[in-house]
Amino acid sequence: MAMVFRQDWDNYRRIVRNNYLFHREAYATLRKVLVEEVGAPFRFLDIACGDASATVPALAGTTVAHYRGIDLSGEGLALAAKRLRKLCCPYDLDQRDFVEALRNRDLAADVAWIGLSLHHLRRPAKRLLMRHARRVVGDNGRLLVYENASPGQESRAAWLKRWDADRPRWRTFSDDEWETLSRHVHAKDYPETDETWLTLGYEAGFGRARCLYASPNELFRLYCFET
Repeated sequence: MAMVFRQDWDNYRRIVRNNYLFHREAYATLRKVLVEEVGAPFRFLDIACGDASATVPALAGTTVAHYRGIDLSGEGLALAAKRLRKLCCPYDLDQRDFVEALRNRDLAADVAWIGLSLHHLRRPAKRLLMRHARRVVGDNGRLLVYENASPGQESRAAWLKRWDADRPRWRTFSDDEWETLSRHVHAKDYPETDETWLTLGYEAGFGRARCLYASPNELFRLYCFET
């Protein structure tokens, strides 16, 4: 299991390092919201946080008062703990499935964030999790979501076709590595259209829904849902 984790984590780091999924722009957008719109000391919930390697720089220098990360990977959380020491705030790490964790009523935050993990759920499960997130952030909080998204009324099959067409950008991945990654995407990823993501936010009980960023290849978008 440790060997599998190291291989998967090495691939993830390569993806982040080469910005194949536009992590830089997404986390820069998150930071912009935290600095320019949140302001007051806030409790931050990092859903499916992994090793927190992208989140910690986004939070550095902000008014974050408490950090809580949820992830199923103990190895990832161990790496996150080392990085979180750089933040000047207390933190808690929960080794749980994030769907199960959000279902419980022991979480409270002012800002909740989930990046490139919600697309593994089908639409009704997305809606339910976002409802739980709405409860977690209360009446003055917000949920930020960075996810697979389609412009217009594009189907899942059309989105996957455009994903396949993005192959030339992934120059550091061999054909075998790309094939393994792409098989996972075809089997597990369920993007929603831009309109559907906004509608899911309203159906979850948020009063305002905005798209703050769309990736250049139009495969991913970042949304902010406010109470």
